[in-house]
Amino acid sequence: MKKEKIMLSLFIASLVLSACNAKQQEDAFTYGEVENGKVAHIHGLGYINGGHDIAIATHDGLYKYGKDGWREANGQKHDYMGFQATREGFFASGHPEEGAALKNPFGLIKSTNQGASFEQLAFYGEIDFHYLAAGYDSNMIYVYNETATDNMETGLHYTADEGKTWKKVAMTGYHSNTISNLAAHPLKEQVLGIGSQDGLFISDNYGENFTLMNDAKMVTSVTLNDSGGYYSNIENNHVYLTSFLFGNKSERQIPLPQGQKLQPIIYLAVNPQQDKELVIMTNNIDIYVTRDEGLSWDKLASDGELLD
Repeated sequence: MKKEKIMLSLFIASLVLSACNAKQQEDAFTYGEVENGKVAHIHGLGYINGGHDIAIATHDGLYKYGKDGWREANGQKHDYMGFQATREGFFASGHPEEGAALKNPFGLIKSTNQGASFEQLAFYGEIDFHYLAAGYDSNMIYVYNETATDNMETGLHYTADEGKTWKKVAMTGYHSNTISNLAAHPLKEQVLGIGSQDGLFISDNYGENFTLMNDAKMVTSVTLNDSGGYYSNIENNHVYLTSFLFGNKSERQIPLPQGQKLQPIIYLAVNPQQDKELVIMTNNIDIYVTRDEGLSWDKLASDGELLD
């Protein structure tokens, strides 16, 4: 009995110490001076925690751009895949940084404190989701699983309770062999967009059925807002950015940065607090932001080099 009490005390002490260490790391987490101003891989961008700063998820952790320019997270330098900003924070998947006492891959994780800490929601140590979407205000999550596991088949799935339960959907009408990205409506849980080389597909019943929205091909990125959204595509080696409305055939071309030939846009996001503010990232990691829906653009990164 005495030995058992000693072992129990040691176990409790280890839990307390682990919790204290985690709290210390969380308290020390901040966005400070940029130490590595050259990024080679970005796996998502958006406006986390309902703020105006632009966050990017890189192979080596998080960065933010705001009134003080670029700032770099001083910890939690993980490889965040499938990064999706929400009003509460962000959802992601990916892989832990070297030396971290975390399982690989992450499965589905969530942070509500700008990346200082996160919860393991589902498939921790099992799946790395490259295709992931989350409703900005609904927290509805869609994933496309590329590799079957014991707990999830391949295909499109959604969860309305942050990973506790999942439903696989049929994707009837989605006649493409490619996916550029998934885009969830910010509030309407049942609305999902998918970009592909064969066009932009929209579902209004949780991904069970899709319809092709227009004749555009080679759609490289799409994002949805309350009334419609934006998509980028390539036609005749030219990059386009287009605004659309649900249930309306008319579309509007958004002027892109002048003076250079853009590479394909692979990420784009809209500021949920200011609908004329868009941020785009191209295949070669040029990042631009417009606050007047394309009338003028500021360049934030060039070939992965973060600009002052």
